[in-house]
Amino acid sequence: MSDSSYRQLEIRWIDLNPTRGAETKKRRPCVILQDDLVNQGSRTLIVAPILPGHKDWPFAINLKPSKANGLDKDRHVNLKQLRAVDVSRITKKQGMLEKRYLPPIKTALGIVFDL
Repeated sequence: MSDSSYRQLEIRWIDLNPTRGAETKKRRPCVILQDDLVNQGSRTLIVAPILPGHKDWPFAINLKPSKANGLDKDRHVNLKQLRAVDVSRITKKQGMLEKRYLPPIKTALGIVFDL
């Protein structure tokens, strides 16, 4: 069932299985990228996985743990691995990504899509 309380930049645990090939696997924290207006009543959300470690890729946003985001160590958002997921894959809320990450996310998406 759709939950209109899903928010952009919210970090939720999502079961990404089944996958194929090089797709990000397992149950992972993911950041919701789609706008709150689009989230209302939507059965799918566009998300990006949060993976361990620091990466110097133009499509990766490096994250530092904080009380707000609930991360346990340095991680990165891989914006080359965007997924549209059904809300049935979504489980508990991890935290909220700070708004200071939104401008670099938009820049990285521009690189990924050559916008």
